[in-house]
Parts: sequence; C-alpha cells; structure tokens
Amino acid sequence: MSDFRQFIRKAYKLQHKTVFDTTNPPVLLLISRQRTRKFLNQAEMVKMMKELGFRVIIASSDKIMSNINEKFSHVTNSCSVMVGAHGAGLANELFLPDGAVMIQVRPLGFQYGVDAFYSEPGPGMGLRYLEYFIEPVESSLADIYGLNHPVVADTASVAAKGGYAAAREMYLNKQDLRLNLNRFRGTLVEALGFIGHHKDVANT
Repeated sequence: MSDFRQFIRKAYKLQHKTVFDTTNPPVLLLISRQRTRKFLNQAEMVKMMKELGFRVIIASSDKIMSNINEKFSHVTNSCSVMVGAHGAGLANELFLPDGAVMIQVRPLGFQYGVDAFYSEPGPGMGLRYLEYFIEPVESSLADIYGLNHPVVADTASVAAKGGYAAAREMYLNKQDLRLNLNRFRGTLVEALGFIGHHKDVANT
C-alpha cells in the first residue's frame, strides 16, 4: 500500500508527503453530504472546529470531490484531518499525507462495508483512523420514529426482516445526523494529539 501511495503522489504531483509538511494551523477537511447522512448541525460543528484551532475546508459538491485531476486531490493533500459520515467521499483519504487523521462518523444501524472500505485500509496507508459512533438520539430517525421504535432501538431487526436492501434504504438513504458536540469534541481533540497540536487545546 505504501508503494501505491507513492505512485499516487507522483501521478497527481502531490506536494505533502507527511502531515508535518502541511500548514499550521492544521487544516480540517469536512465532507459535507447534501442528500443523505447530512450533518444537521454543521454550522455548530464548524464553529467548534475553528475554536479548537482548525482551519476548516468544507467540501459539499460531488462534482468538486470527483475532480481529483485538477484540484481536489491537492486540497485533500494539504489537510491534516478529514471528517465525514460513512460514504464514498471518504475514499479521498487516499490523498491525505502520511500521519493525517481520518474520522469516520458511523451512522446508526448500517455497518456493511464500513470497516473494509475505510477503517482497515487507513493504517496500511500510513493514516490514523478514528471513528465516531452516533448514539440513537443523534439520528434523525429518532425524531421520526422515537427512541423506543425498533428502527432506532433494534436496528438489526430491519435487516433481519428486509435484508440488505431494507437496511440500506433506512440507514443510508433516510438518515441524517445531529452530532453531540461535547462528545464529538473529544474525538477532535484526540485527532489534534495525533498530529502534534494537542498542547494548544488541552485547556480550552
């Protein structure tokens, strides 16, 4: 995997080999989904990220994220941390510099491919991998069905009754996320520690 990463760096003329080659303050890339698995409190998330010392880049266009030949691979390569909900946008971890941190926000209920696609390849690419598991109350499904409904309280029952297609439809296509900022802050502080900026925020 390290040889492949080196090939990618050369092919796309990426400037930053390691996270220590990037700028200070550290840059955080937020993958902002627009249709499903949206961050409902994104503005508050960004405010907190900035308070912790990040410069935040928001990627919210599928067209921009797929335009890796000209721009987006270089944007990603300039970042120390990437944050996003489970989905294809996280594949851009391939362009992060060595030592960078990818934070995957794992939605309620749907876990097919979550590890194989993102968490397992990360360390092999020289990245730090963190994940934030949302709690039922952080899912928009709790607003719709209530915390005691099987869709929220017994997510395995959806797949048991309807299979993969039913689980995908419910938890990937119909779910948005409202993160607990106090809890998510701890994940961001952990990421800062990995990239050498933890001293700046330890007492904030």
